Amino acid sequence: MPPNYVKNISVIFSISIMAILGIVSVTPSLPYIAADLNVTADRIGLVVSLFALPGIFFTPVYGVLADKYGRKNVLVPSLFLFGVFGTAGFFVRDFNLLLLFRFVSGMGAASLGALNVALIGDLFPAETRGKVVGYNNSALNFGTTIVPIAGGMLAKIHWNYVFLLPLLAVALALFILFSFKEPVTAERKSVSYFREFVKAVKDFKILMIFLVNVLVYIIHFGSVWTYIPFIIEKKFLSSSVINGFVLAGLSLTASFVSIFFGRLTKNMSQARIFVYSFVLTSSALFAVTLINEWHLLFLPMIIYGAGFGMILPNIQTLVISLAPENQRGALVSINRTVSLLGQFLGPVISGFILYLSGTGISSIYTLFYFYSVVCIIALGVSQIPFISKKSTG
Repeated sequence: MPPNYVKNISVIFSISIMAILGIVSVTPSLPYIAADLNVTADRIGLVVSLFALPGIFFTPVYGVLADKYGRKNVLVPSLFLFGVFGTAGFFVRDFNLLLLFRFVSGMGAASLGALNVALIGDLFPAETRGKVVGYNNSALNFGTTIVPIAGGMLAKIHWNYVFLLPLLAVALALFILFSFKEPVTAERKSVSYFREFVKAVKDFKILMIFLVNVLVYIIHFGSVWTYIPFIIEKKFLSSSVINGFVLAGLSLTASFVSIFFGRLTKNMSQARIFVYSFVLTSSALFAVTLINEWHLLFLPMIIYGAGFGMILPNIQTLVISLAPENQRGALVSINRTVSLLGQFLGPVISGFILYLSGTGISSIYTLFYFYSVVCIIALGVSQIPFISKKSTG
């Protein structure tokens, strides 16, 4: 085993967990934040959206800075920013101030989901990168399974205790600062992300994959990840722990399915994987509205998780395969930015729908009908690159 192998992997895994911590730990507590701070259901999604919003603008900027000045010089301040302002939410009793802190902490978290992948390329030779990427995805899936449960248990004490979790980012920043040695690389050069973006959008297939990606995240954060806790709270029982366990069921299934994605691609075309995936997610969203016992929500969450666990690796592998080698880093960064745009837009769109239709359980069910249809639209869009390939081949 190479020197520092365990330390390097541990750092990458920890950064990956921090990248998801700011959202998946908070969502089980959203109904309690709304009740305690007297916030309506159409506005509570801003707690998610305003955390994701900075990443839309800052992720490419962080990529340029990290290329020019080094990964540590971006990661350490980013982790401190996320940790300090994320923890500040613990002391807040005003919704607008909470949103401000969420926005600033999101500025810090914006770099994490891209630079963890960059570090894999920096620290590991080409022949082992694929294995490390697989390990990293497993860590992410494990995090999205466990973190919502932890967040739900903390919210059971009081919702503000959830905002103590970003203290882990401060600890990680200190560890990286004093104990992590960044590898010496060739002279770093700034990457013109705007120029690469212009080149990318000229490729119609890549543009369509980006569109699928933004639709997937709009669906995911506009429906299950934000409003499943409200369905549980309004229709069944008030329990942040139950919220966390139900959402964890989704993530655990996605984790299990993603492990076998490589085998799926050997037996099934990527176009067909999209078909099965979106049929599963669409059916699951519709099924949510038919459930009459809270524990039965695990069934549609498992179905949704199975579809979701195939969609994301399918998108990622397509972006990598379609991108020219000299533009791959820029396009992967743009793909990350697109996913953050979807995280932001999902709760905003849902909030607008609830503003028009009301905030009762029937209106929340309307969201799930709406996103069930959007899944079918995304399915149609996902087939365009493959139809285009056949027609031009």
